[in-house]
Amino acid sequence: MKEKNQRNYQKMTAELAAIIDWFEGDKVNLDEAVTKYKQALKLITEIETYLKTAENEVKKISIKFE
Repeated sequence: MKEKNQRNYQKMTAELAAIIDWFEGDKVNLDEAVTKYKQALKLITEIETYLKTAENEVKKISIKFE
């Protein structure tokens, strides 16, 4: 994987973790919760896409060594 993509992956997972921490906190505001929920869904989709791409790259590499 490219180093740039790795940082993006790390950034996305860190952002998602921060949102999860916020939801686990004591001061959850409903309006902010809706916004953060939407952000979390977007991040999850991006992370899933990243992981699927990584899986496909690994499969391509594995085929070369069969």
